[in-house]
Amino acid sequence: MEEIKSYWYKLQKEYESKYNEKFIKDFEKSKEYLEKMEGYLQKRLDNNPFDIDSVCTLASVILILRYADSDCGKLLKDFLDNFSNRLDDKQKARIYTNIAFYEDNTPLCLKYLDMAYKLKSPFIETYRGLGEYHFSQYQDNNSSDSLYLSKKYYKIAKDMTESYEDTFSYAVCLYELKEYKQAKDIFTDLLGQYKNRMRLLLSIAYCEIFLGNKESAKRYLEQVKPDEDSNYSLNTDNISECDIFDAYYVMDEYDIFLKYLNDEDVYTYYSIADWDYYFYALWINGEKDFFNKLVEENCKYFKDAVKEAKEDDDYESEQDREETVKAWERDAYYFEEIISRIKSGIKKPKIRLSLYPEYSCYLTDCVVHKF
Repeated sequence: MEEIKSYWYKLQKEYESKYNEKFIKDFEKSKEYLEKMEGYLQKRLDNNPFDIDSVCTLASVILILRYADSDCGKLLKDFLDNFSNRLDDKQKARIYTNIAFYEDNTPLCLKYLDMAYKLKSPFIETYRGLGEYHFSQYQDNNSSDSLYLSKKYYKIAKDMTESYEDTFSYAVCLYELKEYKQAKDIFTDLLGQYKNRMRLLLSIAYCEIFLGNKESAKRYLEQVKPDEDSNYSLNTDNISECDIFDAYYVMDEYDIFLKYLNDEDVYTYYSIADWDYYFYALWINGEKDFFNKLVEENCKYFKDAVKEAKEDDDYESEQDREETVKAWERDAYYFEEIISRIKSGIKKPKIRLSLYPEYSCYLTDCVVHKF
């Protein structure tokens, strides 16, 4: 593997010297060098078809070259078919984990990750992949079984590395399982190591809300700034305004919640017709004039949409027209129902304050993240 990495670094250095920018940042300019890497690896395999380092790296390179995921997976599956009887458990676990990544969260992804797990994979990527897969299933199906499995695998990953990503993802599972005290303790410990990290401040605030510590939650929320965290760079370090103002809604802090949504934001950035909680907050906070103004404008919007759908000639069939009209009419009816229930004293609509783990590349041989 050292020879492969050395050749990769050579190409990287050549590219960066020529273009004075990071390798692979520009695909079209990087393509020539990636194809050189592809040719180098293919030649190694021609000379030694059982070169597992070369085949795993080649799959990663052709992925960057925008081959289909299925091509990357097929390369490794063919290798398995040809050499399965010569591979030890560690080598099989390595290939199974890589194939799982190329299967992109399908049932086959789980199949290969489970195969690697049963072989007692020594690769952290196996357990990150399993944690991600089961958390995604929990998000899609609200399955507590999937969430418990995600927690199990992130715990294994955390114990193997003690990295920020794995520890944070494990704590997220605890939070989603309503184990708020345990989650808060982990987030707080991480904050001691990663000062002023916005995602941690937000996560602690969420825990405090559900632990009943409203004033503490507000103190943490006041420190959270939206958008990308200037000091950190993971996907989870990007905070949306919704992450913040929804928390104030949950705490019945309607003045602060509504302050985040100025008139320009409401009209420019958001589709509010299905925001029952937003209209509820306006109504309960006594902002009846603005409430009525928004209701009137949304009703007009739906009325115009229905009229336009009826008059539009750009349909493939009359059935398409009827379905479009009915869809707009349903949306209009749903909106009017929301408004009617709010005025009649509807129970407070709920907002779910969700956290999610750090989804990352779990290729064991990724030339972008592992080289």
